[in-house]
Amino acid sequence: MVGFGQMNAIPPIREQRQASTRRLLVGLLIVFVILLGRTAVASANSLIKELPLPEGLSSAQSMAVDASGRVWFSEKVGKKLAVFDPSSDSFETFSLPSSWGELGFSKITVGPGGDIWFTMHRWVENENDPNMLGRFSPGDGYFTKYALSIDAIPEDIFVADDGVVWFLANNKNSLYRVNPKNFKIKGYAIPTENASPRGLVADDEGNIWFSEANANKIGKFVPKDEVFYEYEVPTDFANPGEIAIDADGRVWFVETTTNRLGVFYPKLDRFDEALIPTARSSPNSLAVDNAGRVWFLEYRANKVGVFNPKTAVFQEYDIPTFTSLPGEMAIDQQRSVLWFTQSSTEAKRLGMIALKEVPVESGGGGALVKDSISAQESLSPDTQRDSVKWLLVIAVIVIAVIVGGWYRHSRNLRNP
Repeated sequence: MVGFGQMNAIPPIREQRQASTRRLLVGLLIVFVILLGRTAVASANSLIKELPLPEGLSSAQSMAVDASGRVWFSEKVGKKLAVFDPSSDSFETFSLPSSWGELGFSKITVGPGGDIWFTMHRWVENENDPNMLGRFSPGDGYFTKYALSIDAIPEDIFVADDGVVWFLANNKNSLYRVNPKNFKIKGYAIPTENASPRGLVADDEGNIWFSEANANKIGKFVPKDEVFYEYEVPTDFANPGEIAIDADGRVWFVETTTNRLGVFYPKLDRFDEALIPTARSSPNSLAVDNAGRVWFLEYRANKVGVFNPKTAVFQEYDIPTFTSLPGEMAIDQQRSVLWFTQSSTEAKRLGMIALKEVPVESGGGGALVKDSISAQESLSPDTQRDSVKWLLVIAVIVIAVIVGGWYRHSRNLRNP
């Protein structure tokens, strides 16, 4: 039997529980509104813009920017060379001649005269055919192929200011020089065996630089002396990749495995390294802008990063499209625009950043350091997804607490 005193105690308990329930629901609503608001801010504040590719094009692979600011790129799967003209906001495509057989684009670069030079990969059906280099002339839309007299598979390619074509052949562990007038080829075997050379660039003195991924070295070739120099990267198993040279002659490179940016000072004969803020980001491409900032792509982290050597500060920007697999980048120095490819089959976009819109970061110190800050103060796509998951978890917990509380309260009423 329930006593008079117990009966009087029930309404206050019920009111307290109802008040607690209201507070929990209000708190949950506040959390939801905050997360929703931050998600909207993240979308609005992104510095990265994306351009969907037109129908009929697969995802972009290699890219280069010509003197007029047009962005050239090759298909990842297919036989088309494409160009985007920012001045007219239009795309144009050019297919390899069918008479060339089963060939596809590998790497492209812009020559001093505006022609697009490229290396090609072969399909299994014609693997016994000779390897070739290709050239496309934008003026007349004509493709020219050059069969190689050697069994070297050309990969990375670079055209010097004097028109000399340089390319690397991994299967021969060699650097090759092509005379543009008579197309005679001369090869130079890289000193370290099985070096896996990649990332071909030239400095202001005409020296050719590249990385040796398997050998964990940075290589230099001096054309006038026909001599190689090799420099071992301090961190073991760094897997050095793409290379860029700044206005001071410093050689920057990505360390794909150890998640670092590396720099070699030729005059000082020494290295420095900086740890990228996002762990296991797999940096795979980089370029240096006119301000001396080093931009790089984070393949696994789906970000574009930048390092300022003057302030020793990193910034990172999330790419709006999820798992876009950023592949290669190029900077239009004259117009201060950074372009990059998104190699994911589903992405099919070009990414760009107007470098003048990048905020000036704070920081100090003249040497490379591992500390960093992030310029993306808003939620990234990954963080947005994590927020939604936590929101659902919180909602389930709150509902469980409310249901459990009312169940216990009802049981107490039934069993005083």
